[in-house]
Amino acid sequence: MITAWLDRLLRDAGVIELRHLDGADISVGTFNDIGALSSAIGPRMHSGNLYSTVNKPIDTVIATNAMQLHGTGLRDANMAVHTRLLFDFDPVRPKGVSSTMAELGAAIDARNRFVRALSAQGWPPPALAMSGNGAHTIYRLRLPVADDVDELLASLYRGLSVDFGTTDVVFDTTVRNPSRIWRVYNTINRKGNPTLDRPHRMARVTIPARWEAVSPRLVLALAEAYATKRKPALVSKPVRAAVITGAGDYRTLDVVAWFVRHDAYRRPLFGGKHAVVCPWSAEHSNESQPNDTSTVVWETTGANWPEFHCSHAHCDGRRITHVMALWGDADTCCAREYMRATPATTGDLI
Repeated sequence: MITAWLDRLLRDAGVIELRHLDGADISVGTFNDIGALSSAIGPRMHSGNLYSTVNKPIDTVIATNAMQLHGTGLRDANMAVHTRLLFDFDPVRPKGVSSTMAELGAAIDARNRFVRALSAQGWPPPALAMSGNGAHTIYRLRLPVADDVDELLASLYRGLSVDFGTTDVVFDTTVRNPSRIWRVYNTINRKGNPTLDRPHRMARVTIPARWEAVSPRLVLALAEAYATKRKPALVSKPVRAAVITGAGDYRTLDVVAWFVRHDAYRRPLFGGKHAVVCPWSAEHSNESQPNDTSTVVWETTGANWPEFHCSHAHCDGRRITHVMALWGDADTCCAREYMRATPATTGDLI
């Protein structure tokens, strides 16, 4: 399986860098020969961690087909073509340790939901992998390394992070750079000291029998959709005010009970923060998942009203007042009415 994975990389990239990290020792080599690459991996499998580049370098990068201790690795400026689109789902856990089976399972579940969502948009089956601690999705593709492409990929990863990251699993937005090194599968992931519930595991990958490349059109269309969704947040565009006509003292609004009443409550998070279903979820581009935390509310502190925030671009600028105006029944979850010093006007503009 090591040979199968690396052979596919070499066919698409031409030359790849192998990097071995073993404590303070870092060995690096560039390869275009699968035999020499396999020979370099063999004696290094028993300690440290093995990684390789996944994208095609520029023509001036020469394959040495040998490892060099404390050598210099490839940089983004050395890369010419994106041949892999990498997605990493990493479970939240203490720093510097391996994951538990439950944490690993959460990452795999998050990855599988992600793959189903992209498949529904016409993306072909990807390679599916387990890094030892988290879950990977790898698509084949061919896109030039260029500023405009990199900008669109940044929008893609930011948008996907909002839609598929959770409080339990981090969607890594940093793995998109051209010279990214990636774990060599069928080698051990050695992170921290192994324990019974946090063991070192072997990274595994399953490659589709017909591993078709995803069309650049599909990648760029999704990236542009996320970029377009972000534009209103980048422009100083006024948000229409919400007119509140109720009589409740909203400093006493039980926001949890209110969202429960509308069947829109998910679960408590921390510090008075709660995950909820967005009242405008039908406008979102991706279906909300049960463990989604992109929409939250904060309980009242007694002196202030509760707060509402949704990370989806369609909801940019919407606040708790907009939810009040939409549902119209916040008064029913207030502990008391608002005692006005002067006669009530037709409505308060918030």
